[in-house]
Amino acid sequence: MAGSPYVFLDESGDFDFGEQGSTYFVVTAVTMHRPVEIDSALSAYRYEILEAGHDAEYFHCAKDQPVVRERVFRIIEAHRDRMRIDYLVADKAKTDVPFRPVARFYPRMVGTLLAQVIPRAHMGGRGRTVIVTDRIPVKRTRKVVERGIREFLPGAVRERYGYDLHHHESRSHFGLQVADYCCWAIQRKWSRRDTRYFAVIEPALRCAIRADDPVA
Repeated sequence: MAGSPYVFLDESGDFDFGEQGSTYFVVTAVTMHRPVEIDSALSAYRYEILEAGHDAEYFHCAKDQPVVRERVFRIIEAHRDRMRIDYLVADKAKTDVPFRPVARFYPRMVGTLLAQVIPRAHMGGRGRTVIVTDRIPVKRTRKVVERGIREFLPGAVRERYGYDLHHHESRSHFGLQVADYCCWAIQRKWSRRDTRYFAVIEPALRCAIRADDPVA
């Protein structure tokens, strides 16, 4: 398929390392090459919802009604042969205290995952990789996080492969909404042992990294 590779990143879990925080933190990368087909399918479905008299500004797995969630997963299933899903999961309790601040923890997680994703995205000699993340996790520390991601990427990856990193609202890209759905399914598998929707995306899964200590 023509076009540059796109990597859409999403995370599940929080940055609270106390008893009330999530047990796991998951970063998910969905790689597609100019994903116009799944964009079209999701856009058509969103129009169906609007024409039925319901509100649908964008898709968000945890907030969507079960019937909507089911339909979106079916759309992902229909297009999963044209996507690659990679993820990294960390047991937060095993992260050393000095490395828990978001400006250190988040870049390490993302950088470690991208070190695996970027070289594979370039297979076939395509153009620069376009990496898109949601704005929310880096709203206050964006530049620090960007520098951190570069630092955690191996030098060979930074020097050999061209990439651009963008922080956009999730509602601006169906790709980010797909990543949100995939990340939700992965988090459910780890936190609740619920594999119903993980089974839908599993055939597109290429790399799963367990990071008991993401700073090791």
